[in-house]
Amino acid sequence: MAVELLVRLKSIEDYIKRQHGGPRPIAPRELDQLAHWSDRMLEYIKSRWPVDTGTSRDRWTYELDPSFGRIGIRIENPMYYAEWVHHRGGSPETPLWETLVPEAFQLIKEPMLVAVRNQVDLTERAISRRRASGVADRRALLDILSDPELSDIFGGIFG
Repeated sequence: MAVELLVRLKSIEDYIKRQHGGPRPIAPRELDQLAHWSDRMLEYIKSRWPVDTGTSRDRWTYELDPSFGRIGIRIENPMYYAEWVHHRGGSPETPLWETLVPEAFQLIKEPMLVAVRNQVDLTERAISRRRASGVADRRALLDILSDPELSDIFGGIFG
């Protein structure tokens, strides 16, 4: 059987809602931060996954769900026997993924939250600057979502 887990990131949604004053889509630069930390998590898992042929180790993947109300990371290993992989001398009744995946997430959780929150703050400052220059709320948000460089430009200028 395959391994599939969903890690919901409600604290990120709550932070966006608090900073923005309501729900909004996750911005591209914020999604980049989630991807960066998800990559680190998979590196950790793969580096500790037992290897005979490397097939199941190499099948670990993740998919980000950027939809507000469902922001999260789906972690998956579709290899049919991944659910039963265990350490040498262990037994299939104690599958490795049950401890390894939560351990990997715990290692990246705090730095990921800090990085995403920092990026949310940059995005919100950029949106505020667009609003202050007379751009309507919805247009300001759409500008940032469609051109992630704007959040960097405004962050650098108004920091």
